Amino acid sequence: MQVQWSFEGCDKSIKNRCRNYWEKKQERLERVLSGVPAGSKKLRLTLYCRNAQVDAFEARAILNMPGKTLAVQSSDLQLNAVLDDLADKLVSSGQKYKEQSAHFVRQRRKEQTSADLLAVQPLLSWDRKSDRKDSFFETLRPLLPFLERRARTEIKVFELEGVLSPGQVEPSEIVDEVVLLAWEKFAGKPDNLSLEFWLIRLLQEILGKVEWENQFVSLDQTFPLAELDVAAEPDWFENVLGYSEEFSLAELLPDCDETEEWEGLDEVGRNLHFYTVIQKFPSYQRQAYMLHAVHEYSIQDIAEIQDRSVKEVEGDIRKSAKALQRYMLDARMVKVQGKM
Repeated sequence: MQVQWSFEGCDKSIKNRCRNYWEKKQERLERVLSGVPAGSKKLRLTLYCRNAQVDAFEARAILNMPGKTLAVQSSDLQLNAVLDDLADKLVSSGQKYKEQSAHFVRQRRKEQTSADLLAVQPLLSWDRKSDRKDSFFETLRPLLPFLERRARTEIKVFELEGVLSPGQVEPSEIVDEVVLLAWEKFAGKPDNLSLEFWLIRLLQEILGKVEWENQFVSLDQTFPLAELDVAAEPDWFENVLGYSEEFSLAELLPDCDETEEWEGLDEVGRNLHFYTVIQKFPSYQRQAYMLHAVHEYSIQDIAEIQDRSVKEVEGDIRKSAKALQRYMLDARMVKVQGKM
C-alpha cells in the first residue's frame, strides 16, 4: 500500500510520534485488505495540530482502491486516540468494501453461469440425441467451476469427518462424475427445472454417494476425462478487487462485528473455524446454508433445487446461522454489534 503523509501546524516530534504509532495501526488495515493488489491501494493521511484546547488533533484519511474511495476523519485531544479512531473507521470501511466486492464477484459469476448454461442447453440436447458423448462433455464441463466450488466445501467436510482421507478425491473428479451422470440422465431432466439447478441436484446426488458409501465410484471409467482442459482462470474483476474464496463473517453474520482475533487469522484459520461448525449439520441443511449464505441463491431457488418446501429450507438456514453465531461468539471471533 502506498502511503503519503501531510501535516499542518505540527512540529517534528509530533510528526515522528504520528508516523511511528501509525505503523502499528496500518498492519491491521493491511490484513483486512490483504487480497487487494498493493499497487492499487493509495492512502493519503493528513494530521492537523491545533492550539485550541478542544479537538487538539484532527486527522483524515483518503484511501483509493479499485472502484471505491474511502474517506474518514477523526478528532481528539490525544494524538494516539485520534489515530486509533481513524484506524478503526478505515478498517470498518475496508471490511464493507471487501463484502461489497465479494457480493459483486459472486453475483457476476452467478449471472454468467446462468447465461452460459442457458445458451448451451440446446447444443447439449442435440449432442444427446445424436449420441455425441465427447461433444457433450467438451461443451458442458468448462462451464462448471461453480460446481467445483460447491464440491470443494463438501469434500473438506468429508475429510474432517473421516469419510475421506485428505486428497483422496479432488473437486474436479466430483464434477466429472456430475457431467457423466448428466449425460446418462439428460433425457429425464424435468422441463420446469433450469439446467443450472438440475446440475446442482446431480452434484448433491454424487456427494450423497460419497458420504454414505465412504468411497468414490466412477460411473464410467472408460471416458477420457483427463484429456480435457477444464481449468478456470479467475475473471479480471476477481483479480482487481482482491477476491478470494474465504468466508466473510460480516456476510454470514450481519448482526455481528469481527474481532481482532478473527482479523488476525489467515484464510486457512478462518476456514477451519467455519468448517468446524458446518460439519455438524445434516447434509441437506449444510447444502442449503452454503447455497444461500456463500453462493447467494434465494430460499425459493434452494427449495426448487432440493425439492423441499420453502419453510423447511428457511428453517435449516436459520438454525445454521444461529449455530455459527453461538460458536463464533464463544470463540471470541465476533461480538454483537454495539457491544464492547
